[in-house]
Amino acid sequence: MSVSVSHITHIDNLASIIGQNCLWSDAKRIELGLLNQNIGYSHIKARRLQKPVNVASGGMIGEYVPFNFCPRSVMLYVIHRRHKDFDGGQERVLHLISDTDTVRSTNQHCFFTDIHADLDYAEQIDDFTRISELDIQRIINERYWQDFKEEKQAEFLAYESVQWRAINRIGVRSQAVADEVHVLLQLARYKPLVEVRPEWYY
Repeated sequence: MSVSVSHITHIDNLASIIGQNCLWSDAKRIELGLLNQNIGYSHIKARRLQKPVNVASGGMIGEYVPFNFCPRSVMLYVIHRRHKDFDGGQERVLHLISDTDTVRSTNQHCFFTDIHADLDYAEQIDDFTRISELDIQRIINERYWQDFKEEKQAEFLAYESVQWRAINRIGVRSQAVADEVHVLLQLARYKPLVEVRPEWYY
């Protein structure tokens, strides 16, 4: 059972992703000294660099590339409302869309969690026959998630990197941003489909 997954990033990071031909984990990006427009909470990213993984390839959560099982994530809402580490809003945030089978075909060291991976009581699972245990339709994709905020933040994580060619679509909020993405994709040998999907935003 393959499940769609979504990684959010700022459009300012797209040229680097194309140039590197992959999405790097935070730990690897720091090791390589690559510049990055951070849109998340810095303290959570720092904490994930120290939080152990007991399945897949082990290591720390920050050594894995994170995906949600839905667009319009809880973190995107935080970005939309603006926070102390990023006040740029959601307009120029991209959804990089793939699916679990495609990522796993190029990276065997993956796992998923039943809730936000940063929580101490999140279950780390690398038995992908169990992925059907996630209630993707009724909870994770639910538009109004106040009653199950943690479950909506279940994560799919891939060790160290995800190849650029594993991204099959890029979702954007407006045609203006789509036009910018198309310009950046002129530099790429592989060009995912670009879709204007305002329903994926707040």
